[in-house]
This record gives sequence, structure tokens and C-alpha cells, in this order.
Amino acid sequence: MRRLLLLTGLLAGILAIGTLWYAYVEDYGFVDGLYQAVTTLTTVGFREVHEFGTRAKLFTVFYSLAGVGFLFYTATSVVETVVVGELAEELGLRRSSRKVRRMEQHFIICGYGRVGREVAHELTARGETFVIIDRNEHTLATAEHPLAVVVRGDATEEETQNDAGVSRARALIAAADSDVENTYIVLTARALNPRLFIVARAGSEPAERRLSSAGADRVVSPYRIGGRRMALSAVQPMLMDFIDTLAARGSNTAGSNVLAEIVVEDEAAGLAGRTLQDVFPPNAGLQVMGLERASQPLQVGPRGDTLIERGDRLMVYGESSAMAHLSSTASQGVRSVVHPN
Repeated sequence: MRRLLLLTGLLAGILAIGTLWYAYVEDYGFVDGLYQAVTTLTTVGFREVHEFGTRAKLFTVFYSLAGVGFLFYTATSVVETVVVGELAEELGLRRSSRKVRRMEQHFIICGYGRVGREVAHELTARGETFVIIDRNEHTLATAEHPLAVVVRGDATEEETQNDAGVSRARALIAAADSDVENTYIVLTARALNPRLFIVARAGSEPAERRLSSAGADRVVSPYRIGGRRMALSAVQPMLMDFIDTLAARGSNTAGSNVLAEIVVEDEAAGLAGRTLQDVFPPNAGLQVMGLERASQPLQVGPRGDTLIERGDRLMVYGESSAMAHLSSTASQGVRSVVHPN
């Protein structure tokens, strides 16, 4: 746009020079001078307003060589910007649409502000595929993630969420700056995919309650978490180091430890009905850090005689080789989300 404005200004300057020359140097008058300058620049081939003398002929030669070429260059630039730019954008949107149609069990980030950027960086580091929704074209232009696809539009609308593959997504993260917008995002996503796991950002306690009522599975307050983390860092710094170690990103190489969330989705997995100490004996190299069951609070360090039930979520920490062995022996009906440490 800046280039077009510059070219338009220069073209107007060239037209003004021709008009002033013909009007005052050649004494044609302003209207006839403007007419002669325009017909010369546009090469329409009309007759000269007055008989050209030597001075007028020489000026017209140089004026035509400079002005006509510049006029066509400006016209070409306008066509390139308007037509080719829109075509490139359309092709880009179509490529993104094809990529989204091939995606399954991906994440959707609604809003690419400060929070959305951090979420995208974290998902990229963990090797997850995701879709970013934002209505701001310039904001999306900064989203350079190899595993991401961008969708421009209003995340509160059904059409936009469908374009992002909400029916096939694993989870949706409502990270917009507005609590009201996040509430509508959650309501729309829950209506389109009742089984979708939804995480929403909240800026206040009333917003947390509204988002939970709207259907969010988890509501996160950046201010609450930030304040709590700062307090714990001051009071119990070792505790924060321990938590950071568990959640740290790293390579998933042999011999390294991983933190995995195991979801028991089917009795056929071979886990349901067995105790934790049966599935995770002390010498297995795996340790159950927590267990979450529907309508029950999270159990930290559950007892070994606890029976595993369908729908349980287990947070397991241990060697990557042992985790791979567990996944291979009980893969059907188990969904594992592995976080390298």
C-alpha cells in the first residue's frame, strides 16, 4: 500500500509538471494544458491543442519517454496488488482448508494474542498439530509454526469453527482477550462437538463461573496462576523447581523420562478392572502421580490397591521405554498424551 501511495504521488507530480509546462510555458491555459498533458501520458492519439514549436516538441519527447512508462508501471502495480494479491490470498485460504480437512485429534487455538502465542509455542515444542483462529490478518501473518494451520475469521461463529475442524479436534483453547468472546466461543464449540475438551481463559472470578456453565472443562486465569506461582516461588522455591522439572520440555530419547496422561477409554484396553500396583509394579519404571475420575477430585499419589475404571485419567511419570512398552501392550482403548521431560 505504501508503494502504491508513493507511485500515485509521483504520477500526480508528473501530470502536474506537464500541465504547468503546457499551461504557462507554452501559454495554452490551464484547461488546455491539463488536456494536453493527459492525452500525452495516456497515448490516446488526439491532435495537439496548438501547433507545436521546437520547444514544445522537445519537451513532449522527454515527457512521453518518462511519463508514459511510469504511467504503465503504476497501472501494472495496481493490478498486481489488487488482483494478484486477492488471488494469492484465496489460494492460501484454500490450501489451509485442505490441510485442516486432513487433520484429526488436533488442537484449536482461538485468539492469537499474548496467551495464544504462548500456547502455540508450547504445542509446537511438544510436536502437536493445531489450528489458529483469529480475525486479524496481520496477527495471523506473524504465526509461523511448522505444525500449525491458520484460519481467519470470528471464532464465535459456527462456520469458522467448522473450518478449523472442530468436530475432529482433540481440544479447543479459548484464548481471546475478552471474557465475553471466550464465553461465546465455548458455547459454540460445545454445541458443535459435545465430546470436545475445552480450556478457556478467564480474566475474573465471575467469568470463570460463566465459562464453566457454558461448557468449559477447564478454566484458567492467567492472573491467578501468575500470582500463585510468584507466591510459591518465594515461599517454596523447591516445589516450583519440582513442578517445572516434571513439566519441562525435552527430547523423548531412550533412557529419558516422560510425563504422560493415560486415558482409559475402553475395558478392552486390559487396564480397567485391575489395580494400579498390578499394572504399575514398583520395578516397572513407571509411577502413577495422580488419578482423576469423573465427578471426583484429583487423587495425588493414589493407593496401589485402587481399581482402574473406564474413563479414568492417569498421570504417569517414568522411563520412555517403559511407557512405550505399556502403550504397545495396552494400546486399544487407551489414549496417551506424552510430554517429554
